[in-house]
Amino acid sequence: MRNIKTRALADESGVPYGTLRRILELNTVADYEQLRKLADALRMPLSSIIADAERLTKDAGVIEDYQDSATTPPAPADIDDEDIDIDAWADRIKAEDKVNVE
Repeated sequence: MRNIKTRALADESGVPYGTLRRILELNTVADYEQLRKLADALRMPLSSIIADAERLTKDAGVIEDYQDSATTPPAPADIDDEDIDIDAWADRIKAEDKVNVE
């Protein structure tokens, strides 16, 4: 897995920076093409992101953390300066989808 800043990931993947920020902040869900581009930019198989997301949807702690974060306003931060863990990010999206379905 690569540690990469948000702006650099947007540039390298071709996913617009604003869109990537909304995805990372869980304000929108990435579509297949966006996930594929992000996986390519991170030089990792898309299947790894999906497998990790599937695993985390079964983790009660992850779901609880998501539910807690959904009710707590985010702290001000400049995501542009943060390194991201794409696996954790994909897992959060998957957990969000699972919670919204139930």
